[in-house]
Amino acid sequence: MAIENWLGSLAQQDHTHVDGDLEALGGLTHPFLTDQCAVNQIQCLSGHLGALKRVVRRQVISYSLYIRQLDRILDAGPRSVCGAGCPRPPVGCCNADHYVMFSSLDLMSAQRSPLALHMGHVIGTLQRLESAHSLKQGQKLRPGPGYCQCLAEDGCTMRLFKSPRCAHYLCGTIRQAMQDQQEADVAPFLAAMSDTIGSPVTSTLGFMNPEVISAAADIYGSLLA
Repeated sequence: MAIENWLGSLAQQDHTHVDGDLEALGGLTHPFLTDQCAVNQIQCLSGHLGALKRVVRRQVISYSLYIRQLDRILDAGPRSVCGAGCPRPPVGCCNADHYVMFSSLDLMSAQRSPLALHMGHVIGTLQRLESAHSLKQGQKLRPGPGYCQCLAEDGCTMRLFKSPRCAHYLCGTIRQAMQDQQEADVAPFLAAMSDTIGSPVTSTLGFMNPEVISAAADIYGSLLA
């Protein structure tokens, strides 16, 4: 599996905090991940990020677990529209470097805590590692004017460290398709996604929204681990 392959390739800097991170994060609810996936992810990232402050390290690991779940949710339904019904193929919404955690405009428009900035910097470093590994494993970038630097021919080169902007964005076509195709009420999920992408990230808690995962469980219950 590509994700496990990348996690296993990460340099292990310090294992001192692995047990503590497992105790703190492993017991939390990750409904769209198996326990084995969550534990392995926590162990690999904890060892790789062992030199960081505890609050930043654990928030970064939590973010990766959150994005992995959200990526699985989107693959289950919403992204099927991208291949068949995107109004702007072949690039769609990947028409700029939206993967950047904080753009110059972001930094000017809202005051962010030092920990949020640090977390964004760490995630940016991990984005480069994850993307480079995907390309090394055979993914090929889709070059084009204005295309995202992480857009490959078969999708994004990242699965764990997409930016909040990328992870939560749903275009109007996808939203309408979900409303037309899903028997379950999709309004809470769509609202949670909109609320998250529309709110500036000013603290470490603003990178993710637990309501997105809980609302998705009502729609994609068959995916629950």
